[in-house]
Amino acid sequence: MRHLFLYSALFLLYGCIYIPLPDSGPELKKVTLPTSGENDAEVRQRFGTPELLDTPRFRLYEWTAGRRFVIVPAIPTGVPVGGVFAKDRTRLLIALDEQGEVVRTECSVASLNSQQLQALGCLDPAKQEHTARPLPERSLNDLQELKESSFYNGTGGGAYLSMVLSPDGQLLAAVDTDLHVWVIDLERFRVIYDVQAAKPGWVTGGMARVAFSPDSQRLVISQPDNPILVLRRATDRFFEETRIENLEINDIQFAGQDNTSLIGLNADQAIHISTQGNLVAKSDKEGNVFFGAEGPELKQLTTPGPLLSAILDLAWHEPSQRAVFSATGQGLAIIDPRNEFARQSGTANFHFSPKGEWLASNNCQYLALWNSREISELLIGTASDSSISPELATLIPLTSRDNNAIDECLGPLAFSPTGEQIAAATRDAVYVWHIRPGNPPTVTETLSFKMIHRDPHPYYKVLAIALTPDQRLVVVTAYRSEISILSWQLL
Repeated sequence: MRHLFLYSALFLLYGCIYIPLPDSGPELKKVTLPTSGENDAEVRQRFGTPELLDTPRFRLYEWTAGRRFVIVPAIPTGVPVGGVFAKDRTRLLIALDEQGEVVRTECSVASLNSQQLQALGCLDPAKQEHTARPLPERSLNDLQELKESSFYNGTGGGAYLSMVLSPDGQLLAAVDTDLHVWVIDLERFRVIYDVQAAKPGWVTGGMARVAFSPDSQRLVISQPDNPILVLRRATDRFFEETRIENLEINDIQFAGQDNTSLIGLNADQAIHISTQGNLVAKSDKEGNVFFGAEGPELKQLTTPGPLLSAILDLAWHEPSQRAVFSATGQGLAIIDPRNEFARQSGTANFHFSPKGEWLASNNCQYLALWNSREISELLIGTASDSSISPELATLIPLTSRDNNAIDECLGPLAFSPTGEQIAAATRDAVYVWHIRPGNPPTVTETLSFKMIHRDPHPYYKVLAIALTPDQRLVVVTAYRSEISILSWQLL
């Protein structure tokens, strides 16, 4: 009672209360980083068991120091509200060899400046920002046809609707709140196609989705209980190529590098059809693979066949994303059946490499690549173990905005057309790595691109990214109802 009276007095006198909390880990400058050749037992004794990633080859830690619970009066009501804040957030990745010895460490600290980061040997996003030339920024709000369109649904906590960049970075397909689909030529910056996909009321009927073919020459539009539209690209416009009726599909994507085949999700079954609507194959029993701190672990076998469908279970995604593989183990499509509100409550995104050999994930804390063939073998029970480790993992650097919480991050992810580069976005930055072939592969020459902030509020988000054949990075960002297109020429 005495402490409560004291806190109340402080609240009235100063307007806020600070309550110290125990640290989840030490400040990085107060510990010794692992060195090359150090064994795993010594690492675990010093840092404990990692919660983010704990596989035979990778350890990923994250902790906060200087934590405190802060109570402040909300404006304009004056009602007290509270939250946990931290002085430091640290992220540490340790890579091990087959003998369990350290071969590489990466670290990042949110609160340190460039000089302090370099002194500790940590990643410095600011130092990496000067390796590309920024190109002019454009805003969708400047297009006359889109003046009355809204791409943000403010109900239920708010969600930005479906926005997809074409693989060549030249086109943006966007769905507004009236389920009107717009296709924008980003180079000429004008609308080249629009169609009313379905009657408004998508909260009950299901959200309209759009997807480009690998060569950017086709666009498919799908919505539950409505025809699937396949559009074909002409020189400066799109036209309707096929209208597929009476096919119950929740979401649909193009199948791998095949520009004439589609993979759709029908309840719990994956369906392979041509762009003309002809059935190619169906999946049988669906497998379930859980992605935990120890990597993918088999929870349920699937039935071997020409098409393998797997739930990518991350616990906080309901329903979870699906991965569809061919019988040879090549990744074909990632399908996300969740509505837009659920999609934006989770922070993990999956993407197959152009040739389907890698399954990449971005959970806004680290980037990981798994071997697609190993996952498919896991699904049908021919793998030698019940779980597999990522072939590659690298941490995503922290920024100053990440000091207190990792939120508002949608986790966009994209490969370059050749598969030699990969980009991953956090809430306010995009990172690009060069992938060096090998067994295992490695990533080098990390580039970072910091987004433009209008104010420090958490309404700014990266919605979509693309790496183009002519070495450009294209990024779609949202700030409340303002949608911007940013791009850089990679040097």
